[in-house]
Amino acid sequence: MLNQSVRLSTLCLVTLGLFDLVTTVLLFGRGMGEGNPIFSRLLQFGPWAFVLGKALFLAGPILIIEYARKSHPKTAEQATWIAFIAYASMYVVQLLRIRGMA
Repeated sequence: MLNQSVRLSTLCLVTLGLFDLVTTVLLFGRGMGEGNPIFSRLLQFGPWAFVLGKALFLAGPILIIEYARKSHPKTAEQATWIAFIAYASMYVVQLLRIRGMA
C-alpha cells in the first residue's frame, strides 16, 4: 500500500477533514461550540481528546476505503468521492448556519 501513489479523491477527503479540524479549533477560540454530539462529548475531555477523536474518525474510514481499493478499485474510488461530496456539503451547510444564512 505504501508503494502506490495517493489518489486525488483521498487527498481531497483528507484535506477537507484537516481543514474542518483546524477551522473548528479556531472557532472554539471565538466562543463557538461543537455541533456534533459525539465530538462535543469528546471536547469535554479537553482539546487533545477532541483532536485525536476527529483524527481517528477521519483516518478509520479512509483506511477501510484504501484497503477495499486493492480488490475493488472503482467502487473504492466512487466511495471516496461520495464521502468527500457528503462531507463538503455538510461542512458548507454548517458554515451557512453559523453565519445565519441557512
